[in-house]
Amino acid sequence: MPPRTATLIVNPKAGSLLDNAITPQDIAERVRAAGIEVELLTGDPSELAELVDQAIGRPAELVIVAGGDGTVNAAARRVAGSEKTLGILPSGTLNHLSQDLGIPQDLNGAVAVLAEGEPVEIDIGEVNGHSFLCSSVIGFASRLARQREHWRGRLNPVRWARVIAHLFQTMDRDPAIEVTVTDPKEVTLRTRHLTVAVGDYVDQPGRLFVRTELDSGFLGLYALRSPSPQKLLTLTAKALVGRWRADPELTSERIRTATVRSERKQVRVLNDGEILLLDLPVEYRIRHHALRVIRAPQATEAATVRPKEKQAEIA
Repeated sequence: MPPRTATLIVNPKAGSLLDNAITPQDIAERVRAAGIEVELLTGDPSELAELVDQAIGRPAELVIVAGGDGTVNAAARRVAGSEKTLGILPSGTLNHLSQDLGIPQDLNGAVAVLAEGEPVEIDIGEVNGHSFLCSSVIGFASRLARQREHWRGRLNPVRWARVIAHLFQTMDRDPAIEVTVTDPKEVTLRTRHLTVAVGDYVDQPGRLFVRTELDSGFLGLYALRSPSPQKLLTLTAKALVGRWRADPELTSERIRTATVRSERKQVRVLNDGEILLLDLPVEYRIRHHALRVIRAPQATEAATVRPKEKQAEIA
């Protein structure tokens, strides 16, 4: 049974709230109409950590966050390990975690999940002490994110095309890294592009980076052999038709821990959309069942039906 009392935190500068079409008070009223007693907390995004800490200290068992990936992920990292349950009302641009939890991307649908969904415990990834709920990336995507931040507010289609073309032409500038896996088996590989996800990505035509198992106890490790513009474009095309996992240029492993080394002293990591500059070596690990969250009923059912071989791995 979902919690019946909640503290609601709203980022008024996220997504659908930017044009004031929906106010924080509107959201609170819709949550109350779903049968959940709620206290509203709202403020500037810079106050998010303080607001989440306040919510954790309140008697209500559910902490609801309305915002995009950045807001949700930052809140989730603080809720993890507490006695609270996280509820998500997506109002950003991508909303990766909420989609993987089966939460509708419209407000009314998301509120219905708060009232009808079930609390489940999901995993969290960690890299050098920094948590991530979706993915952590080294290589091309981290450089692309850095350029996006540099040109924020000044990007147009022409400039975007030039930025991406330049990054493609300079892919050999990404650091060569050696990745060593020790758990559950020993694997060593070299690459310039590494993605580590909480759980496995699955092939699903028309959608990229879809996960169904958020509580498997494993990280999904994906590395491209000698990445190039052509290989990235080919892999993207295969992903759109649901066939990317069979690409011979891709190494895919289910892991619990991994170590990344390089001749450089530091490496840029894109952690759930946040750019970090981390000292090497970089250590990845999984925190099993670290966060309790409200998940849509249909997503819970899909995630509990696992192949026998995966059940054996977890046991």
